[in-house]
Amino acid sequence: MRPLIFGNGKILICEDERGTVRDVYFPYVGLENHGNSIRVGICDLDSLYCSWLENWNIRQRYKSEFDTEFCNRVHEISESPEEEIARVMASEKGAGNKKTPETFREVTSNIGETVFENSDLGLKVTVWEAVHPSTSIFYRTFEIRNVSNSSRRLRLFSNQNYRILETKIGETAVIDKNVLIHYKRDRYFLHASEPAFDQYAVGTAEWRGLEGTWKDMESDASLSGNPVAHGSVDSTLGWTLPELKPGEATRVHFWVAIGKNYCGVLKVHRRVKNTGSYLFHHNFNFWNSFTERISVLPEYAWMPQLPEEVVKCFYRSLLASVAHMDITGSVIASCDSDIKQFGADLYTYCWPRDAAWVCLALDRARYHHLSAETFEFFSRTITHRGNFLHKYTPAGDFGSTWHPVPMIQIDETGLPLYALYNNWEIARSVWTTGRYYRALVIPAASYLIKAIDRETGLPIPSFDLWEERKGVHTYSACTVYAGLKGACELARSLGDYGNADIWKEAAGKLKETIIEKLYDHKLGRFRRSLEEPDLDSSVFAVWYFGILPPDDPRMVRTMEAIERELLRPSGGIARYLHDSYFGYMNSWIICTLWLSQWHSATGNLDRALELIKWCAAHAHPSGLMPEQVDNGGKPLSVLPLAWSHSAFVLAVLEYLQALDRREGGSCILPEK
Repeated sequence: MRPLIFGNGKILICEDERGTVRDVYFPYVGLENHGNSIRVGICDLDSLYCSWLENWNIRQRYKSEFDTEFCNRVHEISESPEEEIARVMASEKGAGNKKTPETFREVTSNIGETVFENSDLGLKVTVWEAVHPSTSIFYRTFEIRNVSNSSRRLRLFSNQNYRILETKIGETAVIDKNVLIHYKRDRYFLHASEPAFDQYAVGTAEWRGLEGTWKDMESDASLSGNPVAHGSVDSTLGWTLPELKPGEATRVHFWVAIGKNYCGVLKVHRRVKNTGSYLFHHNFNFWNSFTERISVLPEYAWMPQLPEEVVKCFYRSLLASVAHMDITGSVIASCDSDIKQFGADLYTYCWPRDAAWVCLALDRARYHHLSAETFEFFSRTITHRGNFLHKYTPAGDFGSTWHPVPMIQIDETGLPLYALYNNWEIARSVWTTGRYYRALVIPAASYLIKAIDRETGLPIPSFDLWEERKGVHTYSACTVYAGLKGACELARSLGDYGNADIWKEAAGKLKETIIEKLYDHKLGRFRRSLEEPDLDSSVFAVWYFGILPPDDPRMVRTMEAIERELLRPSGGIARYLHDSYFGYMNSWIICTLWLSQWHSATGNLDRALELIKWCAAHAHPSGLMPEQVDNGGKPLSVLPLAWSHSAFVLAVLEYLQALDRREGGSCILPEK
């Protein structure tokens, strides 16, 4: 679980549910995870008792309430500790008489706020943290508050234990004046602070019985002062805090500059020293400006009709989807590396299917410049045959697979093509369409034509979207239809009428065959596949991609069967009967939202909103959503999942469009 994530398209930092930094991705979002653990502790210098914050009571969220002085107050680093204590106390005493301006009361930010509390020690530590929007800096501010009835002498510690280039072998950690650097080859991590650390130790960790320099802290609250170590190493920094009287607080500002050489990270460090007080300010302004684009949507007028928790999750879903994007256009499925415990592999790959769903959401929200970056990634990774393989690394290399040759899920070729068509329908950008027409549309559509079996009239067998079964699946066939129909419209928009006619004819025949062979009259609903009659939530694709209208009786019976037979005790929707991935028939966020989208499309808005609210209620308090939810309401598998968040964005906007339509508004988008 990764309840807090911070990224900018070049780096991505992820924290677990105990507030420990676990993942440090660089130079790609999702590729080269140098993380292992960065954790913080405090020692009482009178009793020499030391404690790690990860063992305290914890509350994690993204900061959403701001007063006008926050970005200035949290960054005042030029004062002495005594001056800072006096100023903070004075400002907070006066805060009770000031009303926070409404415009600052509830906003969406990418500034994390974690509160650690230990009633036995009488201490409260608040951590604010963020990544700069364009520079590879991870910035943290620690506020240590004495909530006991006696004065305290304390020392704050931060332990850094990396796996640079994903292994402990061959690292170096070295103190250079007031900075600490971990490096290996061309990967550098510079650590510095204000006030400067007054204790330090670097040494061997996780090697031949040596656990790490943090053992020094636990033994006597002091560090050895060793300045350099190589091999399997870690480091610990310490700050002796000013004496805190009851109710008083002090702050330590800490940052990590990440780069490919010493001079580069040193240059970034000097910028932070000179302008560090503005980093949170830059982050706050950038992401608020980013989310303001939503205000141009016709659906925005209906946003006040949504419950507060849904609005918060909507904006968090938008930011979470973008956080999983690399500047190269790759979109990883999830940054949560805990999943490796269950299969020795990760979700940090770009599945063309997942990336296409993110593109659909971004274009629906009018972030066309971002989806265009993913189309560029698609154009670089499509094979010479015109199809996409199972998954790719963020660098564009072919990823690991459990599929035998030819390693194909055919929906992963149909859906990117449909996503590009969807971009055209909303953005009407001839530039984007023309740029990728020959590189993406022609080869992909030509491949899909060849992939239709002459005997069945349906796509050739391939693995399903759940990556479990090989066959001729309803969902996959619908995405092939959507891709071909989209290719036809794109061809017409550019005057390529010859290909447009070919693709239109193929799409029309496929549509008829899907209805004829994949609808089961005996069952009164659509089948999972040509081979299996089982009920599967993914057959929502029949209406979503335009095979049948959502209110067609055959579609109504199918969706009602899904709601009746796949509804779980927690209130969500399972993938299919007897699903056993991470437990028995867990609810999936995406499946629950597919049902919500159908209810919106058919005008049952109360039920649509109820399902959206269920998803919001089962997000982490930070707003990040898991892949699955068990019957007791507990998140399972990865958290966050980019697909869950892109589906939430789509479901909310489609609900608002349906609400507008019911009220006679003018929110009109092209019909599916």
